[in-house]
Amino acid sequence: MDIRSPPWLNRLMRFSLLALCSCCALQVVALGQNLPPAFTAHPASIAAFVGEAVTLSVTVEGSAPAALQWQKDSSPIPGAVNPTFTLAAAQLTDTALYNVVATNSFGTTTSFSGLVLVSKRPQSIAFVPTVTTTAAGSGLTLAATASSSLPVTLTLVSGSATLNGPTLVGLGGSVVVRAAQAGNDFYAAADPVDRTFSFLVGVLSPFITSPPLDQTVTAGAAIRLQAAAIGTPAPAYQWQKNGTDLAGATNPALIFGSTTLADTGRYTVTATNLAGTASAAATLTVRSAPVIDTSPASRTVSAGESVTFTVAVTAVPAPTYQWRKNGAVILGATRNTFTLASALTTDAGRFDVVATNTLGSTTSAAATLTVTSRDFSGTYFGQFAGNPGNFALFVRADRTAVFLGHVPGRQTALVALDLRVDLSGGFSLALPTLAATPQAITLRGTVNDETSSVTGSITELGVTLSGPRAARTGVALDHAGYYQLGSIGSATGRAFGLIAADGQALVLTSGTGAPDSARGTVTTAGRLLATTTGQAALDLAFASGGVAGTLRPTSGATATLLGVAETRAGTERLINLSVRSVTAPAAPLIAGFVISGPTAKQVLIRAAGPALAPAPFNVPNALADPVLQLLRGSTTIGQNDDWGVPAANTAALTAATTRAGAFPFRAGSADAALLTTLASGAYTATIGGGTGVILAEVYEVLDATEVPGARRLINVSARGLVTPAAPFIAGFVISGIGPQRVLLRGVGPTLGAAPFGVAGVLPNPELTLFRGSTAIKTNDDWFRDPDATAIRDTAVRVGAFALGANSADAAILIFLEPGAYTVQV
Repeated sequence: MDIRSPPWLNRLMRFSLLALCSCCALQVVALGQNLPPAFTAHPASIAAFVGEAVTLSVTVEGSAPAALQWQKDSSPIPGAVNPTFTLAAAQLTDTALYNVVATNSFGTTTSFSGLVLVSKRPQSIAFVPTVTTTAAGSGLTLAATASSSLPVTLTLVSGSATLNGPTLVGLGGSVVVRAAQAGNDFYAAADPVDRTFSFLVGVLSPFITSPPLDQTVTAGAAIRLQAAAIGTPAPAYQWQKNGTDLAGATNPALIFGSTTLADTGRYTVTATNLAGTASAAATLTVRSAPVIDTSPASRTVSAGESVTFTVAVTAVPAPTYQWRKNGAVILGATRNTFTLASALTTDAGRFDVVATNTLGSTTSAAATLTVTSRDFSGTYFGQFAGNPGNFALFVRADRTAVFLGHVPGRQTALVALDLRVDLSGGFSLALPTLAATPQAITLRGTVNDETSSVTGSITELGVTLSGPRAARTGVALDHAGYYQLGSIGSATGRAFGLIAADGQALVLTSGTGAPDSARGTVTTAGRLLATTTGQAALDLAFASGGVAGTLRPTSGATATLLGVAETRAGTERLINLSVRSVTAPAAPLIAGFVISGPTAKQVLIRAAGPALAPAPFNVPNALADPVLQLLRGSTTIGQNDDWGVPAANTAALTAATTRAGAFPFRAGSADAALLTTLASGAYTATIGGGTGVILAEVYEVLDATEVPGARRLINVSARGLVTPAAPFIAGFVISGIGPQRVLLRGVGPTLGAAPFGVAGVLPNPELTLFRGSTAIKTNDDWFRDPDATAIRDTAVRVGAFALGANSADAAILIFLEPGAYTVQV
């Protein structure tokens, strides 16, 4: 071994000794004056990698300024005359000893030397194959990386194999591959890494010779899922449940000592060796009688609050459920949850559920429902403070409510039909006032069920309200409730009434003028006589859920009022719609109608021609052989030429005609008819067959159990010819006990304009409404009617197309009492 020191190390040692001697001399001379330079900080030794910045520095003192000169291995460095010296990107050739020579007018001093050692960065190779043993002839993709991120070279060192890039294909036996990285200007060469791979000859991939079988067992039974596989080398096994490895399940058999419902699932066994894998699966179904996992929990709620009971059951097959209250079956309660949307005090009790499947039944623990009595229902009457007036509040058992109020001093009234009282008795609703200029207000208040009273306020009107609950029994018990009334013959005249069981009543009227109201008492006979705030005489009679009477102002005409209690609202309806016109080959009669309601409705549609000619109608030029076609959109859904064909339909048509109250067709006549059941929506009936007068009719045919008004005819329209000798005639019948507001329109000019573009329209139709032979109301130009604004707004609400702002079309909006009516255009 050569133990001689390198030359630069000898120099370092020599310089160090000289520096030591100089240091001693300086200590002696320091007591004198005119000193040569002295170094208080010398260059430091620094180790750096290639490309890094290196900075050396010194600090010099003396009696006079000193000139500095840096040296590299004792040779001056051109331009290096400052206290600091920097190598911006050090290279291997920059390895040397660096010092500084300082000179002033009193002498020269040399600093100690600092060693700058520049070297390349080290690097290492990561070469860890995922597979080192595989079948001969198989290819392995090798991956080796250097910490420097420089490319790694793979070399075949020994063995029978080919190496093409990263792909190694062995022909058999052991193969050694070396990974190397030679380095570059910045990195030193890495130490090579060798890896050994084994390629086995005669390897066979696994094959499942005996797959596991699907099994269905009863909970508690012991079962065995068995599989067998062949392969060389012998394969290893791994079982999974629903795609997840089962820990320790590495044998050909998967054994269950005692099955539970949790064991139900899809089980897969995978056999693996060097050559590949093979899998097979089976389903295990564990059947069990119902087991209650979670019973319903007991609840305490306030009256009117929603409550839901829930049970959690495990069972295979899936169970059915039957909820019971106090041991009695609750009809329709056959799900795992049972809900009472608005609990009443009578709902209190013990609730359980029976879960059943083919293996057995079980009953949950019972949950106790306690319903605390908070009953806000009733009718409250009182006065406003701050601006005098009357109000009434009607709260139903489900906490929905109606509020009526009248503030005469502000010529305003309130009608809140969709108010709701919360579980604590509070209510709040934003709504507009009834006034010539409506105002947005918020009605707020609280119902106190303990004191049987209501309090509240309307900030925007500057009023508060308070009042007691009326007695729940009394002379007017049969008439108590909320009523809506219409002013017969008017377009907008309405009234609203709240009647308490003890007879207290508040009736609020509205229409074209300022709203008005009256407080009074309904007698045992169902009569209310009262004087309104505006001094009008109100006379109403209540009977069987209906109300009828008059409102006689101090000046002007007496209004006829007709209405129903909310329990009868909606039963008024159009039961017959008919249109009489002239049809021609180029202009068939086209009639449209609309059905509303949640379910399909049976209707009778007729086209009467021959039936109009004889007595009692004696209509000249009746269409001899009408043809009826029914469409929904552009699709034909029914048609008829002669009503008695086919004969099989004759009996049903005859019975429907009788139930609907229509006049009968003569047997064998050429009139047309269809009896059909139609879903909600719009329909069109087209009637042709030549030239003549035709009557198109649509009747509703009630089922035996149908609630009147649940499904209704709500609109009829027709397009046909009009001549002075043959006006267009439409008829309709209103049934029920309450009023019906109808919108009637005779449209000509608007049909001629876009988007309709109909040719030959009637330029200035006149519309007249009759009851019998008495004309009730006539309109020529709709926009000239006093109720034109209401006509326009109502058309929007019912979905009718708009009439031209100043068109000569005709329209009437009117409240009508039950009966038969005719409209002529």
